[in-house]
Amino acid sequence: MLDETILKQHGQDHILEYCKMMSQSEKEQLHIDMDRIDLDEVDKLYEDVYVNRKMIEIADDVEQINYDIKENLPEEKLAEYRSLGLSAIKEGKFAVLLMAGGQGTRLGHKAPKGTFSFNDKSLFERQAEQLNKLFEETGTPIHWYIMTSDINHKDTLSFFLENNYFGYDESYIHFFKQDHVVALSTEGELVLDKDKHIMRTPNGNGGVFKSLEKANLLNEMKDNGVEYLFLNNIDNVLVKVLDSEFAGFIKEKDCDITTKSVQAYPDEKVGRIVSIDDKKQVLEYSELPEGEVNKLENANIGIHAFKLDFLIEAASKPLPYHLAIKNLKQIDEDFSVIEKETLKFELFYFDIFQYANSFATLQVDRKEEFSPLKNKEGKDSIETAQQDLETNQLL
Repeated sequence: MLDETILKQHGQDHILEYCKMMSQSEKEQLHIDMDRIDLDEVDKLYEDVYVNRKMIEIADDVEQINYDIKENLPEEKLAEYRSLGLSAIKEGKFAVLLMAGGQGTRLGHKAPKGTFSFNDKSLFERQAEQLNKLFEETGTPIHWYIMTSDINHKDTLSFFLENNYFGYDESYIHFFKQDHVVALSTEGELVLDKDKHIMRTPNGNGGVFKSLEKANLLNEMKDNGVEYLFLNNIDNVLVKVLDSEFAGFIKEKDCDITTKSVQAYPDEKVGRIVSIDDKKQVLEYSELPEGEVNKLENANIGIHAFKLDFLIEAASKPLPYHLAIKNLKQIDEDFSVIEKETLKFELFYFDIFQYANSFATLQVDRKEEFSPLKNKEGKDSIETAQQDLETNQLL
């Protein structure tokens, strides 16, 4: 039974009204949903992230980070990196992590974004091809960890099975789901989704580390002899998945975090990798000091490598939730499906940067390595991604 007193104490007694209109099976599911929720934590989340949210405080001690520029490195050094990287990959020192929890909705594609195709070749297949090529070069299969979500997990697994895992050894592909967190109304009330469950939404890409820890995959990597975890997103069509030059750079620098960046365009609305009080972090365009944005040249492109020992230590450390307000489908008091402004709470993976003691960056040519696929039309769209694939002779 739902405790009416406790629900009233937390301002959630509207749940009791929903119960009156539910079937027995729906009530049982609601009880299961409520048993998973700590209402004290819900109250704190609402108060901290929404009610008492602070406007971005413009930091006046933001500094440009040190970085290496790939095009300025002599060919001898790049050859050294390639050799060092291939040796480390052959020794099994690397694993690859792909964040692929999203749908292709904004592309007009009603399926996991990774299944979106150019010339009948999906984004998943394009990344699998690169890992297959590394296996051919080194003779060592690379463990590939793929983060899905509740909304696309089943379809992602089916897609890989239907495509015979793109010729990759399926025993080296590991799927895991990111965690979810409750969504709330602007009044702080729990919301029912269109299936009459307590609404929970993916907790953001920053949940990837705790999800890995929860699934015991970080320790599994350690047992397999992995020392570095390469991370990338599904939506960069030009991503070089663990290219040997970057692998060698990672191995030589041996930092807690190694990252790729690109030269930011003037006034480009993209996050910059910066240093504040000697701590590295990513600041969004809106968070940067006025008039200072163009002094910060490193645009974040979501390609990083983490020392595994660092992640094992840092995965359990707290990361702040960020607020997103979206119009989401839900049940109203009359049990009709409506779209209403709803609070989503998200973690960002780059907030873990604050715990790193060492950091290195390689700035690469965006024309060769960065083409985000975000929209159906316009900027960062299907058309621009296809053009960039053609330019790089990848179609």
